Amino acid sequence: MKRFLVWICVATAFCAQVAAQLPTRPELGNARVVVLANNLENFYYNYAESSRPSYNTDAGREAKANKIVQMMIASGADIFAFCEVEAKPITLQYLVEKLNTAVGGDDYAAVEDGINVATDAYDNAIKSGFVYRKATVEPYGNDVATTNVAYYKNTMRIQAWTELTTGERFALSMNHFKAMSDDASKSKRVDNATWLMNGLSNSSKVKDPDILIMGDLNAQMDEDCMTVIQSNGYAEQLLRFDANAYSYVYYGEHELIDHAFANSTMAEQITGAAVWHTNTSTYYNNRYSDHDAVLVGLRLGTQGAAVEMIEIAEPARKEVRNGQIVIIRGGVVYTITGQRF
Repeated sequence: MKRFLVWICVATAFCAQVAAQLPTRPELGNARVVVLANNLENFYYNYAESSRPSYNTDAGREAKANKIVQMMIASGADIFAFCEVEAKPITLQYLVEKLNTAVGGDDYAAVEDGINVATDAYDNAIKSGFVYRKATVEPYGNDVATTNVAYYKNTMRIQAWTELTTGERFALSMNHFKAMSDDASKSKRVDNATWLMNGLSNSSKVKDPDILIMGDLNAQMDEDCMTVIQSNGYAEQLLRFDANAYSYVYYGEHELIDHAFANSTMAEQITGAAVWHTNTSTYYNNRYSDHDAVLVGLRLGTQGAAVEMIEIAEPARKEVRNGQIVIIRGGVVYTITGQRF
C-alpha cells in the first residue's frame, strides 16, 4: 500500500483530478502484482475511419485518453488488459505516450501483437491488448490468439508474464465475447467459451499453468457459456470476494458481465479481486467507458514453485494418473493443474 500511495503522488498534475473524479480503489490484500482489465468502449486513434467512437474530434479523443490515463495512474496496476481498442498499433502507443508523460518517465510499454486491421486478412476493427509497467513485470513469450476463428483472433488474446523480483510467471487471457444483441448471441458466446477452453489447452500458447481469464464476456453467471468455463476448472474470483459484484448497468439493472476467472493454482495466488466502479458510479462527463474496471491482486509463488508447460510441438505423450492429466517427455512427468484437454 505504501508503494501505491507514494508512487501515485509522483504524477502531481493528475492527483487532484483523480481524487475528484474516481471512487476509491478497492483493497486487494498484500498483492505484489495488480492486474486491471477494462472494456474501453471503442477507443480509437483513427476515429474518422469508424462509426464506433463516441467522439469525432482530436479534442474528444484526447479527453477520453486523459480520463483513461487518470484511471490507470490511480489504479496502481502493473498490467492493463484492455478490449474494444482499435486494432492498430498506434492506439495503445498513443495511450502509453500520454501515460508516460503524465508520470514523467518511460515507465510503461504496450505489448506488440502484430495486429493491424489495415493489413489483416479478416475484418475486425477492434482488439484486446496489453500495457505493462516495465519495472515490475515483463512479457514472457508472445501475445497470441487463443482461437483460430478469424473474427475473434483480435479479441481473444493471451500473454504470459514474469514478475521481475521473483521470476514467477502466470498466463493472462483477455477476452471480448459476442455482444448481448439477441437470444441467438447466447449460443455464440458458448462458442466463444468453447474456443477459449480449447485454446487454453495448448501449452505452446499458454506458456504457464497458472491461468487468469479476464475480459468483457458479455454474460452473467447463469448463462451456458459461464458453465463451459466453470466446468473446465475455472472459478469466478470477483464473486469469491464480493457476492454482489457488478460491472455494468443496463436500464437500471446491475449486471456482472466483466469477469475474472482463475484455475485452481492461479486462485491460490490471488489476494483480492474487485470491480472498481470507475464508470457506473460517476457522472457521464467523467466516464471513459460504459464498463467498470476489474482488478485482481496477485502474490505469485504462494502455491509453491510453478511448473512451466512444455511446447506441444515437442515429442511427448499424455497419460491420466490418479485422475490428473500429465505430459511425459524424456522420462520427465509434467503436471498440468486445473486444465482439461
